[in-house]
Amino acid sequence: MSTHQITEGSVVVGVDGSPSSEFALRWAVNDARRTRRPLHLVHALENEVVLSDKHQLGTKEAPASSDPVVTAAMDIVRTIAPEVQTTPHSVTGFAPTTLIAASKIAGTVVVGSHGRSAIPTVLLGSISQQVAIHSSCPVVVVRENGTQGDVGPGHIVVGVDGSEASKPAISYAFAYAASTGSSLTAVHTWWWEPLEGVSLGEPWIGDWTQIASQEATLVSELLAGWTEKYPDVPVRRHVVRGDPLVELLEQSHGATLLVVGSRGRGGFAGLLLGSVSRRILKRSTCPVAVVRSVGGDQPAT
Repeated sequence: MSTHQITEGSVVVGVDGSPSSEFALRWAVNDARRTRRPLHLVHALENEVVLSDKHQLGTKEAPASSDPVVTAAMDIVRTIAPEVQTTPHSVTGFAPTTLIAASKIAGTVVVGSHGRSAIPTVLLGSISQQVAIHSSCPVVVVRENGTQGDVGPGHIVVGVDGSEASKPAISYAFAYAASTGSSLTAVHTWWWEPLEGVSLGEPWIGDWTQIASQEATLVSELLAGWTEKYPDVPVRRHVVRGDPLVELLEQSHGATLLVVGSRGRGGFAGLLLGSVSRRILKRSTCPVAVVRSVGGDQPAT
């Protein structure tokens, strides 16, 4: 099976028969219906290593009709969205390799937070983590016991830090909010600790108010173009001095979707996924979209 069998810009979802996989499937079906894009269901049997510089999705593809996991997934699609153009795939190969290769063609890859073989106490499975780290397109990780946002008005949260890496995430969040009639909260934190002088025991007498004002101005400038492009999206700005992980998790409680960039303002160029994004994936109770900055803008519509 090659990437030529994946429709460009489509929604790809990994299925394995687990409860987490079913939640991811339902999210992917709704997203395909929302964006009017084809849907590809991929079940990777994971019984041999696939290494190829040609981005193979697996060493071979078995008849999907003989794969009970794929058959069950197709039944769900037909029940909730029979109008969605859906293609099933049953592939011999490792799931992370398969889905990462598919991400080079797809518009979105959707995975459950942990699969059939994951240890219950582990909040983020190895497959979802690997796909989120290495995917070329936006990846949505859906948690089994989290809040599930169907298509329709809801609340979207996006992390904004002023870095180039966060711009595609902002684009994705605004487009998603506009297409679902949802409101949007832009979360920006600043954790500025003055070290000079304090280390010598001298009190810092700087103006926190001025710094807060500068950070608020930064966010307003970043969002200005998007609020003009999407004037019907209600936007709230949450700009505070605090831990980005804490603030993002708090603001996204009960949200339809939390959108983050692959790396933040303080990220190292060699890291494919920043520390905040990694921790968000492990602890968020709502679906999380990780939008990579490499390759430019990746809107949700």
